[in-house]
Amino acid sequence: MRKNVLAMLVLLCLLIPASVGARSLVNVSLGFGASYLPEEGLDFTQGLSDPDNWLFHGEISARLAFLQAQALVLPMQCEEGDQGILLIGMGSLSLPMVGSLMSLEVGGGVGLTYIPSNSEDTRPSYILGSGDQVDVDAISFAEALYHSPIYLQAGLASEVGPLGVRLRYLMKSRTTLGESIGNKGWWSLFAIDSAALSLVLSLKMF
Repeated sequence: MRKNVLAMLVLLCLLIPASVGARSLVNVSLGFGASYLPEEGLDFTQGLSDPDNWLFHGEISARLAFLQAQALVLPMQCEEGDQGILLIGMGSLSLPMVGSLMSLEVGGGVGLTYIPSNSEDTRPSYILGSGDQVDVDAISFAEALYHSPIYLQAGLASEVGPLGVRLRYLMKSRTTLGESIGNKGWWSLFAIDSAALSLVLSLKMF
């Protein structure tokens, strides 16, 4: 029994470096993607033809071995009719499954919605996790992040030369960053409010 366990550990020690070595140790890429976010109450396939259920976004991703950082920028229409920008910063693990051909990505981060000034009568503002719209002069950026919702992601990524493809399931939690480190606890992150399926095409910069 011990010999079998030892042999398995040796095999894993040989396979893991080989799979990591099959892809570059460092990767910085720019990407463009589309996310499908169906309306609440609809079956997943019912809203595919409705352009209002699609969000197009850009992102930058940087990976060092297994650790990955991502920044997503999603233009979106807010409930008040204003054009806003959802900024999501995420950290994740990128675990190679078949060298560079297939990797599992799991992680999370914080998303902050920013509404720029659309006229002389309006001022830039943030939309917090509670749904409140707050003037940027009334709250600092750090405080806005503290009251913004957590986002989780699980997905698969593939690299073929300089090109990359990422299929991601992006989930918005009902819990804000402040609540997760406060009395609600980390398990409250998994109270999902909404989710989107996204496909991202990326180009490796170096």
